[in-house]
Amino acid sequence: MTKSGRKKLVIELQYLGTAYDGWQPQPNQSSVYDVVAAALHEATGETHGPVVAGRTDKGVHARHQLVSVRTERSHDNDALVAALNKILPKDVRVLSAREGPAAFHATTSVRQKTYSYYLALGATAADDVAWRVEGLDLARMRACAQRVVGEHDYKVFSAGGKASGTTVRTIRAAVVEELEHVDLPFVGHVRGPLVRVAFEGDGFLKHQVRRMVGALVRVGRGELAESVVAGALRDPATPRPEISSRAFVAPACGLWLERVDFDGSALHY
Repeated sequence: MTKSGRKKLVIELQYLGTAYDGWQPQPNQSSVYDVVAAALHEATGETHGPVVAGRTDKGVHARHQLVSVRTERSHDNDALVAALNKILPKDVRVLSAREGPAAFHATTSVRQKTYSYYLALGATAADDVAWRVEGLDLARMRACAQRVVGEHDYKVFSAGGKASGTTVRTIRAAVVEELEHVDLPFVGHVRGPLVRVAFEGDGFLKHQVRRMVGALVRVGRGELAESVVAGALRDPATPRPEISSRAFVAPACGLWLERVDFDGSALHY
């Protein structure tokens, strides 16, 4: 490594979130941030903290996550990847490292995120990476999933709390597909039958994807009418406990941050 002034390092990684209390560091809890920041410090000798593209919650996984971090040095990217993977625990893996534009910021440069949620219809899938459910009408779920596509106020699907700003987001695509199997990082080949529920959008509120999946599962079981979901998006100010109750939030285990796309002027990946 040679000194050459401030630069921006962009690192692609994936992790299994089962053992972590989310990405965000919290007192007396284990976070993905903590292990990544510690590995970066040990490998580079620098103390700049990583900035993440999408903060994942407790138990949520990432197939494709990106972080940016300031650095004062030029790095041998392949050597840095090898060093980081030697330091990191086995459930966190760096896929690549590269120098990015100085203005690149992993959080604010995001243009689009894709999340996948896996439902296991049988007893063959690993319980820590899929939610086991039965009795789903996939045609109903597919029809209802299209209701959430577009620009809407998703307040009823958010966790609320201290989140500031608008609850309006744009979902560009929603998919409900049956799979015979899936290959997942750290887990390998998971046999089905499985259902993948995926959403592609410009951003998501806290617990939004898990609440939407919870609603779709209840629609698929005949426990919730599609019209209730449509009404929640049409009139977000009206309370909808049949959607917003914490009892109906899909568990974290099945959720994966699938990929992150950035503004082309900032970074091509």
